[in-house]
Amino acid sequence: MTDMKKVFSLVLMLVVWMSATGLAASEAAQSAREAARQYGAAVRNCDMGWAVDFMYPPLRRTYADQMRVATPDSEARRAHRIMGIGSRGSETVEEARARMAAGDRALRAKYAKIGQRMKESGMRIESFTVEAPYSEYVVTPPMASVQAVRRDVRAQRAVEDLQATKDRSRIVVLPTTLVISMPGRNGNTRMERKNYIFAVRDEVITDTGIRRGTKLNQWYFIDGNTDVNTLRTFFPDLPLYLRLPAVSDRTLR
Repeated sequence: MTDMKKVFSLVLMLVVWMSATGLAASEAAQSAREAARQYGAAVRNCDMGWAVDFMYPPLRRTYADQMRVATPDSEARRAHRIMGIGSRGSETVEEARARMAAGDRALRAKYAKIGQRMKESGMRIESFTVEAPYSEYVVTPPMASVQAVRRDVRAQRAVEDLQATKDRSRIVVLPTTLVISMPGRNGNTRMERKNYIFAVRDEVITDTGIRRGTKLNQWYFIDGNTDVNTLRTFFPDLPLYLRLPAVSDRTLR
Protein backbone atom coordinates (compact mmCIF):
# COMPACT_ATOMS: atom_id res chain seq x y z
CA MET A 1 0.00 0.00 0.00
CA THR A 2 1.38 3.40 -0.99
CA ASP A 3 1.77 6.22 1.51
CA MET A 4 -1.18 8.07 -0.07
CA LYS A 5 -3.42 5.02 0.25
CA LYS A 6 -2.40 4.62 3.88
CA VAL A 7 -3.26 8.26 4.58
CA PHE A 8 -6.63 7.87 2.82
CA SER A 9 -7.43 4.73 4.80
CA LEU A 10 -6.58 6.41 8.09
CA VAL A 11 -8.74 9.42 7.24
CA LEU A 12 -11.63 7.14 6.26
CA MET A 13 -11.31 5.17 9.51
CA LEU A 14 -11.26 8.43 11.48
CA VAL A 15 -14.43 9.69 9.78
CA VAL A 16 -16.24 6.42 10.47
CA TRP A 17 -15.06 6.43 14.09
CA MET A 18 -16.17 10.03 14.62
CA SER A 19 -19.59 9.24 13.16
CA ALA A 20 -20.00 6.16 15.34
CA THR A 21 -18.92 7.88 18.54
CA GLY A 22 -20.92 11.04 17.96
CA LEU A 23 -17.90 13.37 17.88
CA ALA A 24 -19.29 14.96 14.74
CA ALA A 25 -22.57 15.80 16.45
CA SER A 26 -23.89 19.34 16.18
CA GLU A 27 -23.96 21.83 19.03
CA ALA A 28 -27.71 21.21 19.30
CA ALA A 29 -27.14 17.48 19.75
CA GLN A 30 -24.53 18.10 22.41
CA SER A 31 -27.01 20.42 24.11
CA ALA A 32 -29.52 17.56 24.13
CA ARG A 33 -26.99 15.32 25.85
CA GLU A 34 -26.31 17.95 28.49
CA ALA A 35 -30.04 18.33 29.16
CA ALA A 36 -30.37 14.55 29.41
CA ARG A 37 -28.18 14.55 32.51
CA GLN A 38 -31.27 15.59 34.48
CA TYR A 39 -33.13 12.71 32.86
CA GLY A 40 -30.38 10.38 34.03
CA ALA A 41 -30.55 11.76 37.58
CA ALA A 42 -34.30 11.12 37.66
CA VAL A 43 -33.82 7.54 36.44
CA ARG A 44 -31.20 6.86 39.12
CA ASN A 45 -33.67 8.09 41.75
CA CYS A 46 -36.55 6.07 40.24
CA ASP A 47 -38.37 9.40 39.82
CA MET A 48 -40.79 8.34 37.12
CA GLY A 49 -42.95 11.41 37.76
CA TRP A 50 -40.08 13.52 36.38
CA ALA A 51 -40.27 11.49 33.18
CA VAL A 52 -43.87 12.63 32.75
CA ASP A 53 -43.08 16.26 33.60
CA PHE A 54 -40.46 16.35 30.84
CA MET A 55 -42.25 14.14 28.34
CA TYR A 56 -42.87 15.82 24.95
CA PRO A 57 -46.19 17.67 25.61
CA PRO A 58 -48.14 16.45 22.54
CA LEU A 59 -47.24 12.85 23.41
CA ARG A 60 -48.08 13.45 27.07
CA ARG A 61 -51.54 14.71 26.09
CA THR A 62 -52.03 11.63 23.93
CA TYR A 63 -51.19 9.30 26.82
CA ALA A 64 -53.33 11.35 29.22
CA ASP A 65 -56.30 11.09 26.87
CA GLN A 66 -55.90 7.30 26.87
CA MET A 67 -56.26 7.14 30.65
CA ARG A 68 -60.07 7.32 30.30
CA VAL A 69 -60.51 8.93 33.71
CA ALA A 70 -64.14 9.21 34.82
CA THR A 71 -65.35 12.73 35.64
CA PRO A 72 -68.74 13.80 37.02
CA ASP A 73 -69.78 15.07 33.59
CA SER A 74 -68.71 11.91 31.77
CA GLU A 75 -70.45 9.73 34.36
CA ALA A 76 -73.65 11.78 34.05
CA ARG A 77 -73.57 11.45 30.27
CA ARG A 78 -73.00 7.70 30.60
CA ALA A 79 -75.95 7.43 33.01
CA HIS A 80 -78.20 9.24 30.54
CA ARG A 81 -77.28 6.72 27.83
CA ILE A 82 -77.86 3.73 30.12
CA MET A 83 -81.23 5.08 31.26
CA GLY A 84 -82.24 5.69 27.69
CA ILE A 85 -83.35 9.23 28.37
CA GLY A 86 -81.41 10.83 25.61
CA SER A 87 -78.00 12.39 25.28
CA ARG A 88 -76.72 15.47 27.05
CA GLY A 89 -75.09 16.49 23.83
CA SER A 90 -71.44 16.65 22.84
CA GLU A 91 -68.66 17.39 25.29
CA THR A 92 -68.17 21.07 26.02
CA VAL A 93 -64.78 22.77 25.97
CA GLU A 94 -64.82 23.05 29.76
CA GLU A 95 -65.66 19.36 30.14
CA ALA A 96 -62.90 18.39 27.71
CA ARG A 97 -60.36 20.45 29.65
CA ALA A 98 -61.45 18.91 32.93
CA ARG A 99 -61.22 15.41 31.45
CA MET A 100 -57.73 16.05 30.06
CA ALA A 101 -56.55 17.57 33.35
CA ALA A 102 -57.85 14.53 35.23
CA GLY A 103 -56.17 12.23 32.72
CA ASP A 104 -52.88 14.09 33.09
CA ARG A 105 -52.97 13.79 36.87
CA ALA A 106 -53.76 10.08 36.58
CA LEU A 107 -50.89 9.61 34.12
CA ARG A 108 -48.37 11.23 36.45
CA ALA A 109 -49.69 9.26 39.42
CA LYS A 110 -49.33 6.05 37.42
CA TYR A 111 -45.68 6.76 36.57
CA ALA A 112 -44.89 7.87 40.12
CA LYS A 113 -46.36 4.61 41.41
CA ILE A 114 -44.14 2.64 39.04
CA GLY A 115 -41.08 4.36 40.51
CA GLN A 116 -42.30 3.66 44.02
CA ARG A 117 -42.78 -0.02 43.25
CA MET A 118 -39.29 -0.19 41.78
CA LYS A 119 -37.85 1.04 45.07
CA GLU A 120 -40.07 -1.22 47.16
CA SER A 121 -38.97 -4.26 45.16
CA GLY A 122 -35.38 -3.64 46.17
CA MET A 123 -34.28 -2.60 42.71
CA ARG A 124 -31.28 -0.29 42.77
CA ILE A 125 -30.12 1.82 39.86
CA GLU A 126 -26.35 1.61 40.01
CA SER A 127 -25.75 3.86 37.03
CA PHE A 128 -27.47 5.46 34.07
CA THR A 129 -25.17 6.89 31.43
CA VAL A 130 -26.19 9.01 28.46
CA GLU A 131 -23.73 8.38 25.67
CA ALA A 132 -22.67 10.65 22.79
CA PRO A 133 -25.43 11.61 20.31
CA TYR A 134 -26.00 8.83 17.80
CA SER A 135 -28.16 10.51 15.16
CA GLU A 136 -30.05 13.75 14.64
CA TYR A 137 -33.08 14.80 12.56
CA VAL A 138 -34.57 18.19 11.76
CA VAL A 139 -38.29 17.73 11.16
CA THR A 140 -41.51 19.65 10.75
CA PRO A 141 -44.91 19.16 12.41
CA PRO A 142 -47.87 17.80 10.41
CA MET A 143 -49.42 21.10 9.32
CA ALA A 144 -46.12 22.31 7.88
CA SER A 145 -45.44 19.14 5.90
CA VAL A 146 -48.85 18.28 4.49
CA GLN A 147 -50.63 21.61 4.22
CA ALA A 148 -51.55 22.32 0.60
CA VAL A 149 -50.36 25.61 -0.81
CA ARG A 150 -53.39 27.82 -1.15
CA ARG A 151 -53.28 30.69 -3.58
CA ASP A 152 -55.21 33.92 -3.69
CA VAL A 153 -56.72 35.49 -6.81
CA ARG A 154 -53.30 36.80 -7.86
CA ALA A 155 -51.70 33.34 -7.55
CA GLN A 156 -49.65 34.38 -4.54
CA ARG A 157 -49.08 32.07 -1.62
CA ALA A 158 -51.18 32.86 1.42
CA VAL A 159 -49.41 34.28 4.46
CA GLU A 160 -50.40 31.33 6.65
CA ASP A 161 -48.74 28.92 4.21
CA LEU A 162 -45.50 30.87 4.29
CA GLN A 163 -45.57 30.86 8.08
CA ALA A 164 -46.28 27.14 8.29
CA THR A 165 -43.17 26.25 6.30
CA LYS A 166 -41.03 27.86 9.01
CA ASP A 167 -42.02 25.41 11.73
CA ARG A 168 -39.04 23.33 12.80
CA SER A 169 -38.32 20.71 15.45
CA ARG A 170 -35.25 18.62 16.21
CA ILE A 171 -34.93 15.01 17.35
CA VAL A 172 -31.67 13.65 18.75
CA VAL A 173 -31.13 9.95 19.45
CA LEU A 174 -29.08 9.46 22.62
CA PRO A 175 -27.76 5.96 23.47
CA THR A 176 -28.05 5.01 27.14
CA THR A 177 -26.49 2.39 29.40
CA LEU A 178 -28.43 1.33 32.48
CA VAL A 179 -27.02 -0.90 35.22
CA ILE A 180 -29.41 -2.24 37.86
CA SER A 181 -29.26 -4.73 40.70
CA MET A 182 -32.21 -6.72 41.99
CA PRO A 183 -32.50 -9.08 44.96
CA GLY A 184 -32.91 -12.76 44.15
CA ARG A 185 -32.79 -16.17 45.81
CA ASN A 186 -29.05 -16.43 45.35
CA GLY A 187 -28.22 -12.84 46.11
CA ASN A 188 -28.41 -9.75 43.97
CA THR A 189 -28.62 -10.04 40.20
CA ARG A 190 -26.95 -7.29 38.19
CA MET A 191 -28.16 -6.43 34.71
CA GLU A 192 -26.95 -4.06 32.02
CA ARG A 193 -29.33 -2.66 29.43
CA LYS A 194 -28.21 -0.82 26.30
CA ASN A 195 -31.03 1.36 25.00
CA TYR A 196 -31.67 4.93 23.85
CA ILE A 197 -33.93 7.92 24.38
CA PHE A 198 -35.26 10.55 22.00
CA ALA A 199 -34.53 14.16 22.91
CA VAL A 200 -37.05 16.48 21.21
CA ARG A 201 -37.29 20.23 21.06
CA ASP A 202 -39.39 22.66 19.00
CA GLU A 203 -37.21 25.42 17.59
CA VAL A 204 -39.82 27.35 15.58
CA ILE A 205 -43.54 27.16 16.30
CA THR A 206 -46.30 28.81 14.28
CA ASP A 207 -48.90 26.07 14.71
CA THR A 208 -49.36 26.51 18.47
CA GLY A 209 -52.46 24.32 18.62
CA ILE A 210 -50.76 20.93 18.42
CA ARG A 211 -47.74 22.29 20.33
CA ARG A 212 -49.80 23.69 23.20
CA GLY A 213 -47.83 23.65 26.44
CA THR A 214 -44.49 23.23 24.69
CA LYS A 215 -41.72 25.66 25.63
CA LEU A 216 -39.66 26.84 22.71
CA ASN A 217 -36.10 25.42 22.57
CA GLN A 218 -36.56 23.26 25.68
CA TRP A 219 -35.52 19.63 25.44
CA TYR A 220 -38.14 17.01 26.21
CA PHE A 221 -37.55 13.26 26.34
CA ILE A 222 -39.28 10.21 24.95
CA ASP A 223 -38.39 6.68 25.99
CA GLY A 224 -36.79 4.52 23.31
CA ASN A 225 -39.51 1.91 23.80
CA THR A 226 -41.93 4.32 22.14
CA ASP A 227 -43.02 3.09 18.73
CA VAL A 228 -41.35 5.17 16.01
CA ASN A 229 -44.71 5.33 14.22
CA THR A 230 -46.02 7.22 17.25
CA LEU A 231 -43.32 9.82 16.64
CA ARG A 232 -44.42 10.04 13.03
CA THR A 233 -47.90 11.15 14.12
CA PHE A 234 -46.20 14.34 15.30
CA PHE A 235 -43.42 14.44 12.69
CA PRO A 236 -44.60 12.79 9.43
CA ASP A 237 -41.39 13.67 7.56
CA LEU A 238 -39.16 11.51 9.75
CA PRO A 239 -37.08 9.20 7.53
CA LEU A 240 -38.53 5.76 6.93
CA TYR A 241 -35.50 4.13 8.54
CA LEU A 242 -34.07 5.93 11.55
CA ARG A 243 -30.47 5.41 12.57
CA LEU A 244 -30.86 3.80 15.97
CA PRO A 245 -28.29 2.14 18.25
CA ALA A 246 -28.53 -1.55 19.06
CA VAL A 247 -30.57 -2.53 22.12
CA SER A 248 -29.34 -5.36 24.34
CA ASP A 249 -29.53 -6.88 27.83
CA ARG A 250 -26.87 -8.87 29.60
CA THR A 251 -26.24 -10.24 33.06
CA LEU A 252 -23.24 -8.89 34.89
CA ARG A 253 -21.12 -10.82 37.33
